[in-house]
Amino acid sequence: MKSRLSATHLLRHLLLFVFIGVFLLTMIRAAYVLWQFPLAMSSGSIIDIFIMGLRYDLALMCIFALPVLILGSVFGLLSATKDFAKALVVFLLMLGMIFLVVSELITPYFLVEQGVRPDLSVFTAISDPVSVLASLWSTHMIPAIIGVVLAVLVIIAYWARLEISRMFRFPLAALSTIPLLIVGVVLCALGIYSHYDPSQPPLSPTTGIISTETVLNEITLNTGYKMLYSMLSPFLPSS
Repeated sequence: MKSRLSATHLLRHLLLFVFIGVFLLTMIRAAYVLWQFPLAMSSGSIIDIFIMGLRYDLALMCIFALPVLILGSVFGLLSATKDFAKALVVFLLMLGMIFLVVSELITPYFLVEQGVRPDLSVFTAISDPVSVLASLWSTHMIPAIIGVVLAVLVIIAYWARLEISRMFRFPLAALSTIPLLIVGVVLCALGIYSHYDPSQPPLSPTTGIISTETVLNEITLNTGYKMLYSMLSPFLPSS
């Protein structure tokens, strides 16, 4: 009888990805709260920042996890496609982590200069990105270097935690994979929409308005979700 892996093999990688992503985003948000601590205290919104922020973080991680869950489960069931499943899972998880880290890496510049996290409209408004990068590098060289080094270290550490050589050594067992796929898709959908009514649009950046202070509302968000929402908003149902 051919060896089979339990679906917990894929589940562990998904949970690790979600946990690391949420942890990083929460720590970054905590740093921004410290930066704006007097304003956050006077508005009485510190708890709301973290609670609402967790909803955005889970939504972002579910967006990344959903294709990994579906493709990893479908292609991981067969011996002929388990190596393809491995390549897809590694690629999508690393792509998600890199996108998360890089989007947060560029955020401080926009928060300081424009008071908002960047989205598609902010990037399209930049007429000369080369000069912006040159200006950023010349005026914030030391913080930029520190940020890049930390970002690279996070990505390398996550790559090491994937244990790629042990991933999908055998195909997944259908008996445990199919329930994981069904339950996982439902949970990811709930995480992305952040509510139970499928007729309503998914979580919007405007949902996170907790204060009259724009900077506090922007701290509540994460840049990855704001960017993805701005790109996909033309295709989303309106409320």
